[in-house]
Amino acid sequence: MLGEDDYGLEWQAIHNWLGRLAAHSPFTYRHSLGVASLALNLARIYGMDQGECQAIYAGALLHDVGKITITNALLMKKGPLTREEWLVIKNHPRAGVELLTASGISPGILEFVAYHHERWDGGGYNGLKGPDIPLGARIIALADAFEAMTSQRPYQQIRTLPNALAEVENNAGTQFDPGLVPVFFTMIHKLMKTASSLPLIRP
Repeated sequence: MLGEDDYGLEWQAIHNWLGRLAAHSPFTYRHSLGVASLALNLARIYGMDQGECQAIYAGALLHDVGKITITNALLMKKGPLTREEWLVIKNHPRAGVELLTASGISPGILEFVAYHHERWDGGGYNGLKGPDIPLGARIIALADAFEAMTSQRPYQQIRTLPNALAEVENNAGTQFDPGLVPVFFTMIHKLMKTASSLPLIRP
């Protein structure tokens, strides 16, 4: 269990890594902030306690930090990826865990970074399936996919909100935890009532 001093040092390390990510890839940095906002709100509405919410928020902020090891040319490539390029991209969760481990990031947060590309049906990067995937990683995976769908990318056309929500619904039980999807819809509707866009909400 982290003491108060350790907790402060861990968040300092998190902010340091975010600074490095922003310098390397501003696009990935902005994406990470958006994912963290969605993941935090989803965790709160799901009923997780403050400590769990903060860990998920931290994991979401750091989920793509391994992309620091990937060139911007590859991160922003518009055309199809070669097999070699895909393997480099696929390695970013593992690369992130290796970088963060050396910084003293707690195992619970590392777990979320490691498994944020798992799928409920077992078709993800590491083949974890269903409840074997840590809940925080399932939350981040859903937030990650939704933020990606609703953000402009050089290699992917932005989706409208109704289209993105339909995609989430259609993939409940395959890509996404079917128990999280209704909670995610509740969260989106609540956010739409309070703001014209999805705000960045910090713990």
